[in-house]
Amino acid sequence: MTASEGGGGHLRLWDLRASTSMPLTSLEAHAGGVLSMDWCPHDDTLLVSCGNDNRTLLWDLYSLQPIAEVPNEDVAAVNDYGNVDPSSLYGGGLSSSQQKRNDVQWSPLRRGVISTCSFNRKIQAHSVVGLATKCGRPPKWMSPGSGVSCGFGGSVVSIESQQKLVKIDTVVEHPELVEASEKFESEFAATDCITYCHTMAERAEDDYESQVWSFMQIMFETDAREQLLNYLGFDPEKINQVAMEYDEDGSNPSDAEPIPAMSKDAENVVKDALLVGNFEAAVECCFRSGNYADALVLASCGGAELWAKTQAEYFSREAKRRPFLSLVSAVIHGQLTEFVGRSDPKKWRETLAVLSTYGQSEEFPSLCAALGDRLEEFGDAANASLCYMCALDLGQAVKYWKLTLEDAGTNLLSLQDFVEKVSVFMQALDGSVDLDDEVSNLFADYSKALANQGDLVSAAKYLKGNTKDTNELRDRIYRSRFGSFCPELMASPPDFPYNYVNVGVARDLHGITLKQPVAQTQQYHEQQQPQQQEQRITYETQSFASQSNAQVQQQQPQQEAQQSSSGLPQGWVALQDPSSGRTYYANQNTGESTWDPPVAASPALAPQPEPSYSQPDASPTRSSQHAATNQMQQPQTNGAVKGATSVTTTQKVASKYGDGFVTSASNPQLAEQYGNVGTSNPYSNANRPGTAAAAVGGGQMKKAPVSGTLDSMPTLSEDYAHLQSGLLAVVEQLHASAVGGMEKKQAMESQKAVAVFIKTLARGEIDSDVANQVTTMLSALQNRDYGTASAVVTRLISNEWKDHKDWLKGMKFLVQMASKKQL
Repeated sequence: MTASEGGGGHLRLWDLRASTSMPLTSLEAHAGGVLSMDWCPHDDTLLVSCGNDNRTLLWDLYSLQPIAEVPNEDVAAVNDYGNVDPSSLYGGGLSSSQQKRNDVQWSPLRRGVISTCSFNRKIQAHSVVGLATKCGRPPKWMSPGSGVSCGFGGSVVSIESQQKLVKIDTVVEHPELVEASEKFESEFAATDCITYCHTMAERAEDDYESQVWSFMQIMFETDAREQLLNYLGFDPEKINQVAMEYDEDGSNPSDAEPIPAMSKDAENVVKDALLVGNFEAAVECCFRSGNYADALVLASCGGAELWAKTQAEYFSREAKRRPFLSLVSAVIHGQLTEFVGRSDPKKWRETLAVLSTYGQSEEFPSLCAALGDRLEEFGDAANASLCYMCALDLGQAVKYWKLTLEDAGTNLLSLQDFVEKVSVFMQALDGSVDLDDEVSNLFADYSKALANQGDLVSAAKYLKGNTKDTNELRDRIYRSRFGSFCPELMASPPDFPYNYVNVGVARDLHGITLKQPVAQTQQYHEQQQPQQQEQRITYETQSFASQSNAQVQQQQPQQEAQQSSSGLPQGWVALQDPSSGRTYYANQNTGESTWDPPVAASPALAPQPEPSYSQPDASPTRSSQHAATNQMQQPQTNGAVKGATSVTTTQKVASKYGDGFVTSASNPQLAEQYGNVGTSNPYSNANRPGTAAAAVGGGQMKKAPVSGTLDSMPTLSEDYAHLQSGLLAVVEQLHASAVGGMEKKQAMESQKAVAVFIKTLARGEIDSDVANQVTTMLSALQNRDYGTASAVVTRLISNEWKDHKDWLKGMKFLVQMASKKQL
């Protein structure tokens, strides 16, 4: 929405989303043109305008009418006492056009306040709070706040207009789901799996569900195969009783096929074969005469090979007349897999009973799975799932359950039934099988549905697998206000489900070597040795001037070679920040770090001693050699090279003594340069501010650096022995708990700081007060008082940084990591 001046005192309102050529409406109230207008930033139904008619109007866009006029004080020439204002005399009064307002604006900060500006250069502030209420309703900034917002876990946060309270409620959108979930958890926890499955089988509304829960019950039985036979309708005791009581009297003997009698010739052939021990011929004669029973009896005496051959012949001849013989053949020959492949899918119960009776324990699951595949090929997916249940194959069994769930659509109670069956099935597997991604996502949908009802604790129990949806929901529940009530999540906190993406642009590391290889370093030194020998010979044979130039030229290639080997100045390495992915640079010698690539300083000419010219000698070569030898043996001084510019000298002096804002009285080189050498030094020691060390007896000796490794650690006195053992123990714990590159780096800095501190303390270079403060810090860490330990380190850094900065920085890392890891 926007507003514009339409000519003739009209204000036009535009809805740019609908049209840019046809205004939404026009406001008519000004007699002249509109000079200025402004929309209220705190209430979009209020508009203020001023025009050529010297009127300032407040508009209500609900009614499209002006609701009030901001009064324009007339600068009259008469004061309160009726006398003429002296300013109006002699042409001092203001005309009406000079009082006309040409600009009006709302205050962006103070609500209900506008400012006006007139041609007489007067700016006025007006409160229109009272005027804004003339429309019959309060402005928005006066309306009491009320609102509502929905959050994770079915939470609804609301604020009411009458009460200054923030309410957090949980809205249950599907109470039937919550009721079913609570009922399942309570009943399953109150009884054992067998009783629960039996109850669910009796409660089932269709035959298939009843079979599923009955098979589920059998899975938990100790004598599962016997129970399976009973459920399939094959009771061994009942069958045995029927067999024992069977009577042939009721049948017609004439219906049975007569067994042919053996002829006399056949009997003689069999007898002769037996007399000579040829059982194979006797069996063959019995088969030819139709006496199969006699053939089997004789084959049992003729050895294993004849017995197996006779059995096979018997089964091939009698299988068509007696179908049960195919079962006997499969059992005898161990061919149950082929038996399943030839079985009738309509009689799958009989086949499953055969597998339960004769299948070995190790092959029973695979045989049941093969029967399930056979039924699936036949199109009987429902009964196939029952066979897969006997095979304890959850992945195959849930296939039909997922189909029924898809047919139910978005019915949450159907999802509840699916989750119940899979959850109980997994109890039979002892949690040894992981769910596939599709089933894990269904469980995630169920958990999300419970979470939306506010039941976050129950929702966390059904987060199975490691799919994206599951991990995201697990993380949200873990970080919610009910996360601490979820034992599954608190026992094993979930990993962060999202990938860290570096949205910045990392610096190009191409051509930058993080560390110089050892081979390159050795090669560099091997190349430098002959060069140095060559240069030494040159120094002895050339004049002093040639020797000076060669020395300058020698230093430049060495510095360039050191810098070009890694692409960085000497001592600098390029590293990667693990948190942001950006490249930063660190100096291994000084500990300095920076985001920007360090630039090598341009090599300046090294100061050389001025040559001392002696009297001419008869041998100029010998004189040059003598001067060169003296120059190489004498230590270099701070004098400038003859012929060097004054700018180079000034830069070296400034770099030595600070930023250059020093007096020549305290700096001998500056004094010598500017010629104002005093008779005495105003500073007597180098501890005074602005005093250079060179001004006090040649300066203080620099302390030898302390190694930051744990090698050759000294033994402290009895007063500080506890410091050594305590700090080393903390460092060891930090190394053991460090995860990631940044934490390992901080652990190494902490170890370095402890080593430097202990070695410096053993030298006696740490005051007892500082050592006592470190003792206080260690005691606070051991008592898990991390606030006190941090305060001690902060105080040490503030007061002792100048003298002990080589180990204080690492101590800060030590306290921070100990506080983070809760050591």
